[in-house]
Amino acid sequence: MAAPNPDADPGTPDDLPDDAVEARWADIVAQLGPLDGPDAPEHGASSGSSSQPTGGPAPAGDDPPVAAGPAAAPVAGQGPRDWPATPEVDALDEADSHFVPPEPEPLLSRDPLLTMAWSVVAAVPILTVVLVVVRALVPALHLPGWLGPVGGGLFLAAVAVLLWRMPHHRDPEDDGTGAVV
Repeated sequence: MAAPNPDADPGTPDDLPDDAVEARWADIVAQLGPLDGPDAPEHGASSGSSSQPTGGPAPAGDDPPVAAGPAAAPVAGQGPRDWPATPEVDALDEADSHFVPPEPEPLLSRDPLLTMAWSVVAAVPILTVVLVVVRALVPALHLPGWLGPVGGGLFLAAVAVLLWRMPHHRDPEDDGTGAVV
């Protein structure tokens, strides 16, 4: 270990000898009191330096004061950040965590043409698959020849309506490129 600098402040931890650092550390640990629960044995009781109650005023000297409060005496089953909050903190926490999502748009829009187009786009492929499976299970079933072209035409017309109803230009007030949070 390097020799301490005589011009430096003797209170800085970097300039203290190892035994002084160990003594200060033991004193800090002794002031903390029991950390494992309310009925745990007190740490550092043999050194006699923790005659003050937990969270009480620190003895005079170079040691920094220990904060009094729930952190000094944790309750079993609680973590270091579980402490009783004041009513103001509870109100702020409730205001921050109380999110009400906006009402979703109705499933079926008020526009009947748009609703019908979405229904046809969804129904034609589903009905095609059902008819193919039924035709395979019942070979005697005869389907008219015009059914396929009419279903295909309805599907293409519905897709054309949906494409036609899409917005052609971006909203000038919409500057964002992603989700709105």
